[in-house]
Amino acid sequence: MTTVTQASLLVYNGTTGGGDTLYRILEQGREDYLSEQEIYTSLQSIAVAVKEVHQVYLHAAKAGRGYVIVGGNKKKTDQPQPSNAYLLEQVSVAPVFEPTHKSGDYGILQPPYSVSKRVVSIHRKIIAIPSDVQIGTLSIDINTSIIDAICQQLYDNTKEQLYLLSKDGTVVYGPTSAEIGLSWQDTTGKELLRTIKGSGSSVANSDTFRGVYVYDQLELNGLDWTLVKLIPNSTLQAGTRQVTMVNTVVLTISAIIVAIVAVLISFWITSPIRKLTEYANRIQSGELDIDIRLNRTDEIGALARRFRLMMETINNLVLREHRLEIANKTNELKALQAQVQPHFLYNALQMIGTSALQSGAPGVYQLVMLLGKLMRYSMSGSNKPVALAQEIEHTTAYLELQQQRFGDKLQYTIDMAPGTGILPVPRMILQPLAENVFKHAFDPAGGVLRVTVQALRRDEQLLISVENDGPPIPDSRLDELRTLIHQQSERSDQEHIGLSNVLSRLRLNCGEEASMTLEGGAGGGLRITLHVPIRQDSNEEVQL
Repeated sequence: MTTVTQASLLVYNGTTGGGDTLYRILEQGREDYLSEQEIYTSLQSIAVAVKEVHQVYLHAAKAGRGYVIVGGNKKKTDQPQPSNAYLLEQVSVAPVFEPTHKSGDYGILQPPYSVSKRVVSIHRKIIAIPSDVQIGTLSIDINTSIIDAICQQLYDNTKEQLYLLSKDGTVVYGPTSAEIGLSWQDTTGKELLRTIKGSGSSVANSDTFRGVYVYDQLELNGLDWTLVKLIPNSTLQAGTRQVTMVNTVVLTISAIIVAIVAVLISFWITSPIRKLTEYANRIQSGELDIDIRLNRTDEIGALARRFRLMMETINNLVLREHRLEIANKTNELKALQAQVQPHFLYNALQMIGTSALQSGAPGVYQLVMLLGKLMRYSMSGSNKPVALAQEIEHTTAYLELQQQRFGDKLQYTIDMAPGTGILPVPRMILQPLAENVFKHAFDPAGGVLRVTVQALRRDEQLLISVENDGPPIPDSRLDELRTLIHQQSERSDQEHIGLSNVLSRLRLNCGEEASMTLEGGAGGGLRITLHVPIRQDSNEEVQL
């Protein structure tokens, strides 16, 4: 219909310029032979635009003639008025679509005569541009076979009905040929046509029809037709029953598949759980070194790996507690061996200090008191942690004695950050580091030796360092010392207090997070740093 409508506008070709065009011929009212040939040629072009065009009719107003092209045949006759004038009285430019009807001869009764066919027609006034003077009339009859073929594809004629209706309710297409070209007799449907707009659906429950009207309006430059499909309830319910049956079958099959999958998943999940339960029973019976192996990547496998890590942690804790118990007993034995009449020694030192003070030797008295303080701290048999301030005080007394011994050749500095003095540390971890300076870095015949003791807090760690500016240590020697200290710290039969003993005590009392680092000093020598974890939830009491 769009193509035919556009073809009807071909009469306006050549509105500008000169030449023998159909528009110029109609505008001038020419009747000569060449003009009529041009008219027939233009009408033939319109007729072949769409193969379903049955005939084309043209009325030239000024010449008072009518022309027809039908089946390739040309006809003409004198006509003062166009035969389709009654259809175009109320319009000016827009085309008028005439619904399905029998084709006529447009008043041109000349042979050869053509068989009447069922057609729809497009009628258009030809206006002299830019005025509104009518210079002709054009009509195009279109065979409805293509409309019938399209409509038949849109519905099932055994279950539904389909109507293509003009604006006034004339049937352009209907399920029976007897209805085509007549007014639609469906009262409910005609009432619906007066109220609808666009596309949609409406439920009907009348005596003549029970079901659904589905409609869609077709609008195109004066074409105002409506496509209406009538779907009875029986057809709708048949589809519902079919869908219900399909859903039932699908649901049954799905239920069977779900049941099978559930059983398989149940076995797949419970099998590793049973194995994990067996491992737990063996652990409960005392097999703490059992190797838990489940080669799975899902949550059960993750649980087995966590369970295995938990058992390894428990075994490590048991081993650490055992080693700590052995080390404590060894230290207690050594302390008992060293505590030979401690009160006698304290009293003897006190007597010597008093005699020195009475004899006018306060320096000797100070040395004796420092020595007594060192002995009292080191010979204490308690294994409880002490405050860092006490460990610093003990180390300071040791450095003070060494300074009395070596004089100006030794200088030391104590730097303890605020708030670190109350933090708990194991006993006797700092003085051995200071003693290590005099064993390996101090040369009495050399220059001045500077020793710096520093304590500070970094996040959840306490850092305690002892640094000296003695002779530089090569990197290879530092690596050798680190390896040696790490290897010896894992043994429990050490007889000498040293760096490895300090590291062992740290790890036994503070856990494997505790560590010791050895680095070259800024001005030479060695810097030893202890990394002591700060346990916020520790319930141990600090001995003051």
